[in-house]
Amino acid sequence: MAGILQTSETTEKGESLFTTEGDLRSTGALGASRLIVTADEVRRMEGTPLGDELVVSYPLKELSNPRVEDLVDASALLADFKGQTVELLRTTTRRALQVAGAEKRLKAILAGEPMPEIEDKVRLCPKCGRPLPEHSDVCEGCINRGKTLLRLFEYTRPYRGRIVWGTFLTLCGAAITLVPPYLTQRLVDDVLLHGQRPEFVPIVVLLVLGQVSVTLFQIAKGRNVAFLGMNITVAIRHSLFEKLQQLSLSFYDKRNVGSIMSRMTNDTSALYDVLIDGIPVVLNQGALLIGIPIALFLMNWHVAIWAVAPVPFVLIAVRWFRRRMHRVWSRVWHQFSRLGGTMNGILQGTRVVKAFHGETREVARFNRRITELAQTGYDAESNWATFFPAVQLTMAMGVVLVWFSGGLSVMSKMMTVGQLTAFIAYVGMLQQPLMMLQRIIDWSTRALTAAERVFEVIDTPVDIQQAPDAVPMPKVIGGVKFTDVHFGYDKAREVLHGIDIDVAPGEMIGLVGPSGAGKSTLINLLMRFYDPTQGTIELDGVDLRKVDLNDFRRQVGVVLQESYLFPGSIRDNIAYGRPDAPLEDVLEAAQAANAHHFIVNFPDGYDTYVGERGQRLSGGERQRIAIARAILHNPKVLILDEATASVDTETERMIQEAIENLVEGRTVFAIAHRLSTLRNADRLVVISDGKVAEMGTHTELLEKEDGIYRKLVEMQSEVNKLRENFIAEE
Repeated sequence: MAGILQTSETTEKGESLFTTEGDLRSTGALGASRLIVTADEVRRMEGTPLGDELVVSYPLKELSNPRVEDLVDASALLADFKGQTVELLRTTTRRALQVAGAEKRLKAILAGEPMPEIEDKVRLCPKCGRPLPEHSDVCEGCINRGKTLLRLFEYTRPYRGRIVWGTFLTLCGAAITLVPPYLTQRLVDDVLLHGQRPEFVPIVVLLVLGQVSVTLFQIAKGRNVAFLGMNITVAIRHSLFEKLQQLSLSFYDKRNVGSIMSRMTNDTSALYDVLIDGIPVVLNQGALLIGIPIALFLMNWHVAIWAVAPVPFVLIAVRWFRRRMHRVWSRVWHQFSRLGGTMNGILQGTRVVKAFHGETREVARFNRRITELAQTGYDAESNWATFFPAVQLTMAMGVVLVWFSGGLSVMSKMMTVGQLTAFIAYVGMLQQPLMMLQRIIDWSTRALTAAERVFEVIDTPVDIQQAPDAVPMPKVIGGVKFTDVHFGYDKAREVLHGIDIDVAPGEMIGLVGPSGAGKSTLINLLMRFYDPTQGTIELDGVDLRKVDLNDFRRQVGVVLQESYLFPGSIRDNIAYGRPDAPLEDVLEAAQAANAHHFIVNFPDGYDTYVGERGQRLSGGERQRIAIARAILHNPKVLILDEATASVDTETERMIQEAIENLVEGRTVFAIAHRLSTLRNADRLVVISDGKVAEMGTHTELLEKEDGIYRKLVEMQSEVNKLRENFIAEE
């Protein structure tokens, strides 16, 4: 049975009001931690071999604004204390639900309210104590690393012939490498000591041919490995990117771009290094590690015993060191992800940073990240620097033992000088594969850690996927019905509570309400970026979860609040939903969106390059191109999420004309800050606190004296009057 971790709650004086367990230390390293909240203080504890140790404590009454901050693959519970932000607990994302529960409990305590009942139990692995994945009893932390390696080799199946050829080259090269010491023995014993001159030239020629053969085998092997590494890495990156395209937005909500980019670049590059450099080394050095002892025992088993005596000790040390380095490199990759996430956020927000004079703060934050990465890198390299000389010392003692035992054998006539020379050469060669074991540890640890991170993404369940009994709907009428729809981006925070809306085909619905009320969330559900946690959304009477995904995407068009344009031409962006659309259709869509006149004014017209994220165009121009893209898509259900939010009055008028042309024959859902743009909607749905507060036409809602919509209109009217007065005074 899996263990159960849960928070404890008592109300007796002096005892904890609640306790929440964590799995990250204040330094970010893995380790047991605990948040204990009593009636007087909040304590952060961390586990040590001697028991729990108090890290920091704060008076409960002096804390305020408890909140959860999402980090890279982690979550932190923060609060304000004497004007500063303090961290109360940090956990991996697996325990994010417990952090969210602690936040709600702490908020309730500080507000003097009863603590809410929150289901935040975690099933733990009985073997290692890690939280188990949802709907599974398999602990990823206890998975056999060998299985990860075998799974990695599954990508080599299309190239079996190349692998057999590469193995043959490796074994032949290793076999030829064993010949020179034997020839050296013949050269010393037969030629130098016994004067057999006829054998001198043939032996020297064989030595030269042996070196040339080894070089040729290395060239052929290297070219073969380069081919395999390139193709297998492409296959892995293809699988990873394909899975990233399949995953729903809930996956990206919990991760930042830097972390995902790290998986695609750093992790797959580590796998490429293994395929190019590591695997050939393993095969070659493994063959030598087997072949050299055999040659030694065939020559003189008495001396061979002393030669291989250090090997078991080195192998035991290697096994122990590999386990240690796996943990170290896991922390290194984690810090790489955090650094990538921080850098990505800073670069994307450069304008905001400069506008608010935040350069100094961001430099300090970046310095903390690179310092943490450097520290974990130092831990890895210092462990390596300690282990490497220790192995060298052990192998050097093996050479001394061979000289001692071999010298005695030569003096007692049990061994020739040539044999001793060959022995020393073989022992020197034996050191190489043993030393390479350290390198193998290094790349295998990095590779397995990187592979696990890649496979973690590939194995992530797809939330939004095609139902086995999907209903084909190549053509739809456009009827949409929300029935008791509940939804939360995570289990601890529900955003929508029982939404009921029945929309007739061809009807235009305006969604209004305060910021954060849930309007965009409702649209996200309608677009099936997420599925409701409770209730159903139907299209023409069919649950969206049962509609064929390809048919559904073809029937729904959207213009988002932030109009994203891809790097490329204006024509390519308009035709993104229909790449094969003829130019005439593109022109027609642009004209319907009132975008044609400004496009043709560019020197390159529809071939104008829009730049990164469309930065070469104004906000209004980007918005109209996005509308043209939706028009060309020719959807039956059209979604306008703040389509006129970032345009001026004149541009808004043009977009409004385009929208009026689109409404006929389509079901339209529109969100707008400027309520005047929604006056022509058939119905307005007012969303407040995740619920449908009001519903009706513009006139009907204005007649409600205490209505939310009426208050919103009045407030907007006052703002417009102030603006007009300000302009008049100027």
